[in-house]
Amino acid sequence: MKFSTTASTLSAGALCLGFACGVANAADLPLKAPPAPVFDQLDVHGIFDLTFANDYMTPRGLLVTRTGLTTQALLGLSLDVYKNPGGFINDISIDFGVWNDLWSEQNDPHVGSWNEFDWWVGANIKFAQAWTFGVHYWEFIPPANDLPTSFPSTERNVEFALSYDDSWTNWPVTFHPYVKFWDHTSGPSNVVLGKTSDTFDVELGIVPTVDLKKYTGLPVTLTAPTWVTLGPADFWNRNDGTTNVCGLLSNQPCAFSNAGVFATGLTGKTPLDFWIPKRLGNWYVKYGFQYYHIINDALLGAQEFTAAASGISTVNGTFPEAHRDVVVGFGGIGFTF
Repeated sequence: MKFSTTASTLSAGALCLGFACGVANAADLPLKAPPAPVFDQLDVHGIFDLTFANDYMTPRGLLVTRTGLTTQALLGLSLDVYKNPGGFINDISIDFGVWNDLWSEQNDPHVGSWNEFDWWVGANIKFAQAWTFGVHYWEFIPPANDLPTSFPSTERNVEFALSYDDSWTNWPVTFHPYVKFWDHTSGPSNVVLGKTSDTFDVELGIVPTVDLKKYTGLPVTLTAPTWVTLGPADFWNRNDGTTNVCGLLSNQPCAFSNAGVFATGLTGKTPLDFWIPKRLGNWYVKYGFQYYHIINDALLGAQEFTAAASGISTVNGTFPEAHRDVVVGFGGIGFTF
């Protein structure tokens, strides 16, 4: 995302607020002034999350590794640059961070287990109390780009997201629906066999959530992240003569489809307030699983070029070795502030 986009968004938010908070002309009526927007209090929030899993599967359905231990570390910061609880625009924040994936069986002679490095920068706008719109620029960088099963160079992407927070309903289960538009702008395909630029996919999802503490006293929040990815067929299969890798002999054209992957699962999160005081951050442990059903045959063919089919970092696999149904089990620890 370009910084000019952020500046335009900030200006638009301020203009909208000006219309929402106009001064009343009827001086003889008792009026309560709405909360004033806040510009001079810069709140800083952060997150650190460490996850251990048996496999590495991307949200777009690419199975990257399926042997050994996957360790993933996320570190992010968010800056609230504008607040107005009473206006149409409630909050504007800028965030940035990094993400790393380590694969215990990669054994690269130069970087060892370091499999992937990502970074992002972007902004979120909360409006109408329950809606959030976000735009973020992402780069995926391969530390082990000398391996045949690693992606060869940097992938550049822009993500647009719109989500709705229905927790105000106080229903026993809230659903938190969202939609994400993922624009792959340049670099190798996010899913190996797709177009290398000017293509996209769309993620439609919900995150059913229940707080067990309200009903059982158990300090556990359960979520069931569920989504499906859709888009143009060339996001997964560019069909340029190099993607005929399906079939028993790994040499047949892969079927075209406008669907990528369906995923659902269950995640539990337990706060560690009884061990770690909140002045040191809001610590938690998490645990659960995520199930993926790969709809698109080109995603199966892509596993021949990651370490998913063969299970070995230096060996490409075959189509019959690919996995259509994958269950990722995980546990982890982290904190926010």
